[in-house]
Amino acid sequence: MVSKELTGDALFAAGSGFQHWSGVATFLRCPHQPDMSNTDIGLIGFPYSGGNSVERMQYLGPRALRNRSTAYRRIPRNFQSDPFAMARVTDLGDVPLPSVLNPDLATKEAEGFYRRVHELGIVPITVGGDHSITTPILRAISGEHSRHKGPIGMIHFDAHSDTYPEMGGTRHHAGAAFRIGVEENLIDPARTIQIGLHGPLASLTQDNWSRERFTVLTLQDMIDHGVDWVASEVHRVVGSGPAYLSFDLDVIDIAYAPAVADPEVNGMMTRELFALLNKLRGVNLVGADIVCFCPPLDSPAQITALTASEILLQFVAHVADSRTRSDGRGR
Repeated sequence: MVSKELTGDALFAAGSGFQHWSGVATFLRCPHQPDMSNTDIGLIGFPYSGGNSVERMQYLGPRALRNRSTAYRRIPRNFQSDPFAMARVTDLGDVPLPSVLNPDLATKEAEGFYRRVHELGIVPITVGGDHSITTPILRAISGEHSRHKGPIGMIHFDAHSDTYPEMGGTRHHAGAAFRIGVEENLIDPARTIQIGLHGPLASLTQDNWSRERFTVLTLQDMIDHGVDWVASEVHRVVGSGPAYLSFDLDVIDIAYAPAVADPEVNGMMTRELFALLNKLRGVNLVGADIVCFCPPLDSPAQITALTASEILLQFVAHVADSRTRSDGRGR
């Protein structure tokens, strides 16, 4: 049966959402809901860059992505279902960080915020911020005191393994989240896969900690075996249990994402990335984040912001689809 075509006026009204410069900026033009009511999927800004010693502009990421993603309240073409009709998706605002200058205290404050999100049954999708933000999120939504009653799976896109020991005077730096996740029994090493590692090494042993515990796929592995193989590995490793998806924008080639904190040349193309994300449908996502966006480094065309907006939309679609599969209903 052929579906009814939109009238010109209805089509214009639908298209007005593409005007990213119009209206009050929120993530994906979702309603601002700081009291966390009427929310299934909560979009959260985490404006923090106290864990990265290379570039310190990631705290500007949430504001910039709110501005550009207002044009991305859309239906992902490959899903053929409207995530905003399937779940109540809202912008919960930014993580409050009174102790923002102290990484150890700020981490505790953020954990408390995410515990409230988790207790309300909201699935958090976060825009950072540097990669240290993943640690307090995992502490709040995973582990024995969470509703998952133990560690969860992890899908980690990154140019770097981020399993490094304490450095720079703190354990809570941008390269430690996935080591801490294992040490604190927040992520299950057997259900953790790292994707897209590339770039030169500071040491030949730099990635050993990850390789001894996780499934590690370099960018060269993707080139050699293809997107379908990588997708099959993700499904094999993560399985049907709850999993988190953490995405560092530096996994993407700088032609498509120049505004990142730790850039590495010769990264993943967006065509490869979105082809892979499309094949991850069915993974039980209980949270996700996008990190390391440095807006002042973006091109005049806002290439990184556009790429990140599409990734954010994909994450919302995946979580909405996952919720519908798990409970047999949408909202």
